[in-house]
Amino acid sequence: MSNYKSLTLDELCVKITGVKNPVIIMHRSPDGDAVGSAMALWHLFSLLGKEAAFACADKIPERLKFLTVGCTNKEFSDFSECDFISVDVASPAQLGNLPQKIPQAASPVLMIDHHSSGTPFADNYIRDDACATGEIIFDIAARLKELGHIGEFSPNMINALYAAISSDSGCFKYSNVTPHTHIVAAMLLDMGADSAEMNRLLFDSKSEGVLKAEGFALNKMHSYFSGKLNLVCITKADRDALGLELEFFETAIDVVRSLDGVEIAVAIKELDDGSFKVSLRSNCADVSALCAKFGGGGHVKAAGCTVKASSCDEAAELVLAEAKKMFF
Repeated sequence: MSNYKSLTLDELCVKITGVKNPVIIMHRSPDGDAVGSAMALWHLFSLLGKEAAFACADKIPERLKFLTVGCTNKEFSDFSECDFISVDVASPAQLGNLPQKIPQAASPVLMIDHHSSGTPFADNYIRDDACATGEIIFDIAARLKELGHIGEFSPNMINALYAAISSDSGCFKYSNVTPHTHIVAAMLLDMGADSAEMNRLLFDSKSEGVLKAEGFALNKMHSYFSGKLNLVCITKADRDALGLELEFFETAIDVVRSLDGVEIAVAIKELDDGSFKVSLRSNCADVSALCAKFGGGGHVKAAGCTVKASSCDEAAELVLAEAKKMFF
């Protein structure tokens, strides 16, 4: 049993106002919700009169750097004096090598997340009813405003929150969207969120590298179990041959899942350290349970894990062996 405390919203707000030197940490291969939530929390700390920093094992993808507008990353000479707050991180494994880069990051003081499965590693506020961590950050900020700790949200904070929510909801088309999601989005629009520009940058603006990566994924994907599962393996050799870094393959899973009749989509990407990042999306089965077999987690219909294997093909075999149990 975990010794970490599950916090109420008010308890979390008390802890946030008590943080002195906040460092916001994200999961490796950060997505729109991770970056948007982290930057929104950065702006929230700014409203509280605190200078924050943010850290991630991987660099923020070029396509998401618009979310960092207005956020300066404070330099710390001694991270032992800092308070680490994780956002959108379901388990320690998702921090990648960040705990080696900044050892104190392995023991954050707060964990804010929305995944239905994972491993708590700090006192936490986890709401799996929220479609995105950005939805939770909004609720935290709204409560702090209600309590008189902060004033009006800044424009950059509003846009970061909207982008985080839109990103993890697939522009509000996924099944994780709830009435509260739409209420929060409407409130952000009323505050001035530039929804058209946020959604254009998230979904309709792709670099040549991303399009090249998506084309590669389309040509390399394979179907299994009578077309019910679609999978693509992307090796480091593939990336090197294409001249593309890992960040360009973030949307490969969307290509794989788009084939008609597919119930489970799998994208396996070899990382620079030789391990394999596995992303799963589902229209039916609980893929978070499958990822839990490999120490990962996530949502029922969207989850991920890291697999140790000698090759991408071996990693695929391990995942397929578990997935087969869902169909037979």
